[in-house]
Amino acid sequence: APDHLFDLVSEMATATGMNAPVRFGALSMFEARATLSKAAENLFGQAGLPWFDIGGAQVVFSFGANFLETWLSPLSYTRGFVGLRASETKIRGTLVQFEARMSATGAKADHWGPLRPGTEGLVALAIGKLASELRGGATPRVFSSVNPAEVAKSAGIELEALEHLAAMFVNSNVLAIPGGAALGQSNGLEIAEAVFAL
Repeated sequence: APDHLFDLVSEMATATGMNAPVRFGALSMFEARATLSKAAENLFGQAGLPWFDIGGAQVVFSFGANFLETWLSPLSYTRGFVGLRASETKIRGTLVQFEARMSATGAKADHWGPLRPGTEGLVALAIGKLASELRGGATPRVFSSVNPAEVAKSAGIELEALEHLAAMFVNSNVLAIPGGAALGQSNGLEIAEAVFAL
């Protein structure tokens, strides 16, 4: 498997004093597996790819994760999407997709939020700040310094839209997913960590 080969070459490079190898794969640039795994390690203390229970949520906020087309496990996440939409046992779920360009997942979304590339993490933090204010009580430290009006302006989204989304976040069982093109930015790790914090 490619991961074992990468581990072997990394060990050889370390043993011989060479620079660490750089991993690249055409599909991985759309998935950002390594970035997602590192963000999970930083926030949750365990490296690895998280599994997102799309079918168990009422609302899914996806920040660049094109899970219906190419991201991680399209078959598994498509089944989850069917569960999100199933209305026999619960209210039909809602998908909110944030991304710089419309993907197949964005085309199926109830709300598609076009954002300037690299601002996805700021938007996640702004939604977290607004949701915290709606809930009342202390605002978690990770959201405290965020100015939602400035984020809206820099991301190219209306502040009213962020406020509406924050209300959805407070009043529903929400799943926030970082992934894909958003994590391929130079600040991809920060984006993933911001979405995980949300």
